Amino acid sequence: MLDKKSDIASEIGSRICHDLISPIGAISNGIELLELTGAAQSPEMVLIADSVRAANGKIRFLRIAFGDASGGTAIGTSEITDILAQNYSDNRLHIDWRINTALNRQNLKTCFLTLMCLENTLPHGGNIAIMDNSDGWQLDAIGDQIKTDGIVDLDTQNFCTPNGPASVHYKLLQKMIADFGYHLEFTLNAQSLSILIKP
Repeated sequence: MLDKKSDIASEIGSRICHDLISPIGAISNGIELLELTGAAQSPEMVLIADSVRAANGKIRFLRIAFGDASGGTAIGTSEITDILAQNYSDNRLHIDWRINTALNRQNLKTCFLTLMCLENTLPHGGNIAIMDNSDGWQLDAIGDQIKTDGIVDLDTQNFCTPNGPASVHYKLLQKMIADFGYHLEFTLNAQSLSILIKP
């Protein structure tokens, strides 16, 4: 099990996301009501609507990645793909979720944190596919350039742990991997990096 500090941090993450999702949902509902009344689709309204959708997707994603993973409720494929589509709507990265079964919060959190760590290996964008593997779950990052320096240590078959709040997901993933007995296997090719998460 995660230690008490990690438990508290996860509960704080869940609480913050829970408290933020309500006002953002209210703004989203207000925009929908304005659209139903026939309000003009000005550039300002479009910008607000797009920003609210992006914020909603980001919070839903972060709630799983940094929130409490102890709940037993599984999350279905349609909800997962909806969260990913909203969170990665800037077109720099295309996320292809190919797992057709529901995942519990612990396993989905592990996949989402691994996905966050993989983002930096594609500095010019690209595709990341997440799929079932007979040994676990596999994430394939494919792009014109794969960056591993300071991100992946192929000798130890693990992610590096950069310092700073922007890199906290690396440390959290390593903690989860160690605490739950998972293993990571990395395979690097010219234009791809594959990671196998083995429970």
